[in-house]
Amino acid sequence: MAQSRCLKCGSNRFEVVHANNLEGTTRAVLFVQCAECGSVVGVLDFLNLSVKAERVKNDLQLMAERLLNRLSNG
Repeated sequence: MAQSRCLKCGSNRFEVVHANNLEGTTRAVLFVQCAECGSVVGVLDFLNLSVKAERVKNDLQLMAERLLNRLSNG
């Protein structure tokens, strides 16, 4: 399978970030952008369920790690 690459810099690392600089719209969106140079390669609806699920998973993982640290140190 081919590996996705940024058209600008050739990097294969991407990230999802909240687009907070859009003019003329009240709709919130997320940019899929190159993690190296920031070139936008796609746009997702802010209410995208898979992105929300990933955020919830990451938040729960952090909470579990903190709880385990407190229990083991306390």
